[in-house]
Amino acid sequence: MTALTPLQQFQRDGFYFARGLLDKAEVIAVREALRQSFRDQLKQVGVTAQGEDLFADMRALHDKDIMRYRKLAGGLWRKIEVFNVMHSPKIQRVLTEDFGWGGVFVPGGQVVHIMADELKIPDGYFGLVPHQDFPSVQGSLDGVVVWMPLVDVDRDNYPLEVIPGSHLFGGVLPSIENNNSTWEVTDPRCRDEDYVPAEVTVGDVIFMSEFTVHRSSPRGKLGRLRLAMSTRFDNAAEQTFIERCYPSAYVRTVHREQYFKDFPSSEQVSKAILK
Repeated sequence: MTALTPLQQFQRDGFYFARGLLDKAEVIAVREALRQSFRDQLKQVGVTAQGEDLFADMRALHDKDIMRYRKLAGGLWRKIEVFNVMHSPKIQRVLTEDFGWGGVFVPGGQVVHIMADELKIPDGYFGLVPHQDFPSVQGSLDGVVVWMPLVDVDRDNYPLEVIPGSHLFGGVLPSIENNNSTWEVTDPRCRDEDYVPAEVTVGDVIFMSEFTVHRSSPRGKLGRLRLAMSTRFDNAAEQTFIERCYPSAYVRTVHREQYFKDFPSSEQVSKAILK
């Protein structure tokens, strides 16, 4: 029996697992870049970095200054290492060569996903309910979510869960807005027993249709960290995308009001530039 191509797997299931697409070393380098930011913040609050473990450093900052932890966690997506690996030529090759795209649009930024029982934030993010990504992108109809782990993820480490074939249930499915502003799919065809956990290792990359129903599993154990990243891509050659003149649900704004009054002083600017 002839093996399915990546595109055929994607078309059938609504996702394609590219096993070992990236070198582990380049993904681990991203993890280490994130860790350096946690070490810098720990130094800022007078805490010694916690050995050689990123998770320990994250817990230490979370316990010492949860507001500083939240600011850093919310800004990790802006690190250049995250951007570079999420836009790797190897990922672009899957889209243009394996999937046959005629050009790529990037509708928004990257996301760094953190899940661990010890890192919960009151009223904050802890995984996502069943949803589709298309309503938050609204780009090409064959648009793709790219999701990759920064640590090995098994079924006991809050895995991403997907429903095979749900991308063909019929476009945007019935949803309700829940208390964390995520549109939760309510289609009765999306049953708990149909979700499949995405068990992946460092170097694997998941390509998923923006219409595939997926969620974050709440199944995890103390001492386990699920750290992952995702972004979205649109196919520049998809006909309705061309007809609609390449829309995106993302809005780019600039915060003009200064965050810190009377900052920076001329001395601070000189010191930073001339160090």
